[in-house]
Amino acid sequence: MTSSFHEPRPDILRLILPVMDAHLNKFGVQMAATACLYNLTRGELSKNIHPHTLSRAVDLTLAVMNMYPEEFQLQKNALLMLCSDRILQEVSFDRFKCARLVLDALCHFDDVNMDRMAVAICSILAAKVSTEETSELGARPEYMNKLLAMVRTRVVSSSADITLKFTLSALWNLTDESAATCTVFLEQEGVQLFLGVLRVFKDNSAIETKVLGLLNNIAEVARLRENLMQSDLMKELFVLLKSENIDVSYFAAGIVAHLASDCEEQWKTLEYTRDDMLRELESAVMQWKVPESEMVAYRSFRPFFPLLRIEMDYRVQLWAVWAIHHVCTKNRTYFL
Repeated sequence: MTSSFHEPRPDILRLILPVMDAHLNKFGVQMAATACLYNLTRGELSKNIHPHTLSRAVDLTLAVMNMYPEEFQLQKNALLMLCSDRILQEVSFDRFKCARLVLDALCHFDDVNMDRMAVAICSILAAKVSTEETSELGARPEYMNKLLAMVRTRVVSSSADITLKFTLSALWNLTDESAATCTVFLEQEGVQLFLGVLRVFKDNSAIETKVLGLLNNIAEVARLRENLMQSDLMKELFVLLKSENIDVSYFAAGIVAHLASDCEEQWKTLEYTRDDMLRELESAVMQWKVPESEMVAYRSFRPFFPLLRIEMDYRVQLWAVWAIHHVCTKNRTYFL
């Protein structure tokens, strides 16, 4: 019956939730219930259901996911329901628990549709949990291994599909201000893989931005910067600094600014000198036109502070000041 509904029926949803709660240990009940939840909340239907009711539906769905981790169709039903902008953006629930269960499902099953939904959900949730929770998720090698494997598959097939973009976004958000996640990414040879992504998907600015955004997260961690001091990467950055797409140029410049803030010994072994890269950085920043909307959201301004030290090269400072000014003029919440 619910699969044919085209109008919101919160009354039926409110009938199903107590039954789910009362019979968590009955698999047949939960299979039918999770299918009904998806049917009743899919697409525009969720907009006409009270957030409290949706919150209860998510809580019960997570409980069921946790109870039946081996059941493919039930897990798929759950992901279908959770993969909703309204639910992920506006409804209150335990986002860390949700992200963990979704990543568990991603690792446990090999299904194209589940992969797509799981990384779409995680790409949003990873930006909404605390840095401590991000680190706890991203530092688990099995999660990182699965996400990088999905990227690797698409590099081999040269497939710039939506799943690749969601996966790159999830990795970018999981590494944000998380040295632990960045470390696992490096241990699993993520930099070499991402160099391959830049080469295979050259001039695809949406993909380049996500790759450079993640590498920028690594460059923010002083003890990890030496892992980025590679001639192959510098060659890519030298070109990408000149990109006509400001998002691409901005993140390439950010990586250069962080690397140029120290690593002096490592610069001596590279094809491009520190001064070469900083000249290109300055040239890029001076040509940027202020974009109409915010390019990136930061958890804090903490990563910029070391770049603004009084003894720092003025070109490193230039990028940091431009970045802070951009964010503050585009998002007033940073003043609150």
